[in-house]
Amino acid sequence: MSNKTAIFICGSGGSGKSTITNEYFSDYKIVDVDIAYEKLLIEHKLGLNIRSFTKTQNEISSILFEQAKVLTDTIFTNIVLNGENVVINSVGRNVNTLLSERNFLEKNGYVTYMIMLYADLDVCIKRVELRDRSYHKNVTIASWYESYSHIVEYKKEFNDRFLLINTEDDCIFNWKTKFEIFISKGNSKKTII
Repeated sequence: MSNKTAIFICGSGGSGKSTITNEYFSDYKIVDVDIAYEKLLIEHKLGLNIRSFTKTQNEISSILFEQAKVLTDTIFTNIVLNGENVVINSVGRNVNTLLSERNFLEKNGYVTYMIMLYADLDVCIKRVELRDRSYHKNVTIASWYESYSHIVEYKKEFNDRFLLINTEDDCIFNWKTKFEIFISKGNSKKTII
């Protein structure tokens, strides 16, 4: 496949990664540890309300999360080796890991982009509390700080292939058009949405 595209969609839990991925990137393969994790939680009959787990359920869910990471790494590698367009959803907490993935993609002929989705901490907390897979507030708080503490590094690394979008309800005005212009700069004027 020529003009292979890989898009990192990063942001805190509750920033809108899954929503935007599902709405605008349905033609892409998706790499998201949460998808594998949720499937494992359901298969093991734990459900998705993580904040109500017992100590034993938390221990099991931690093991399942590690398994989900391994499964997701395998999915990522297979997608790249098959040359398919891909969206990688991530909090973006580990700069070195993400940049290593980007290097692997680029060595395999991909053009890489990053979209950082931002929402205020209170908005992220509320969104996580309202979704099916809800977890403790402290997890959202940690992911919020871990995600947004790296904005400057990611902007520097991705340069003109970095886009920061505020996903709060009153700020989503026509971001799709902005993204189409952004992505076409590095993709021979070809819009990918």
